[in-house]
Amino acid sequence: MDTIVSDERPTPREGTVRIELWVPSGRRAEFTPVIERLDDAVERGLVSEYTVETWDRFVDLGGELSPRERRARDRLASYARWAAMRGDKLDGLGDPESRGVGRMGPERPMRRTPRAVMAEYENGVLAHVTACEECVGAFRGRLRDLDPTAERERPSEPVRIEW
Repeated sequence: MDTIVSDERPTPREGTVRIELWVPSGRRAEFTPVIERLDDAVERGLVSEYTVETWDRFVDLGGELSPRERRARDRLASYARWAAMRGDKLDGLGDPESRGVGRMGPERPMRRTPRAVMAEYENGVLAHVTACEECVGAFRGRLRDLDPTAERERPSEPVRIEW
């Protein structure tokens, strides 16, 4: 289960906060509750703007890529670096492997993407990444963390965060 719970309040945000929500191609409807919370966060001024982007289950690490594929690959690398700099691993990120492209295509180095990722940028700088592999609860929890006035659920026992 993917959840993020902490006893710490988020630091007050000064400046702009932009969120990128990356979801699987063709699965945007599954994330409607998160998108509705993002709409609410924008209306309340907690978030300046957000985008919903899509990516395929595997990202090509080489070869010719479309602009969309290149953007997904670059963002995935950025999120993985952010997690690694904090001593973590991005949840759901697979190891590079050779996979065939299409039914008869040649093998290429590819990497499995997390099911979904929410990235927060403060004043244009990547500030936080939340990966969700099994559920959207981690995203709802993180959006709740953005609101310093929200009541927080307290876990009865410590929760371990794995990336």
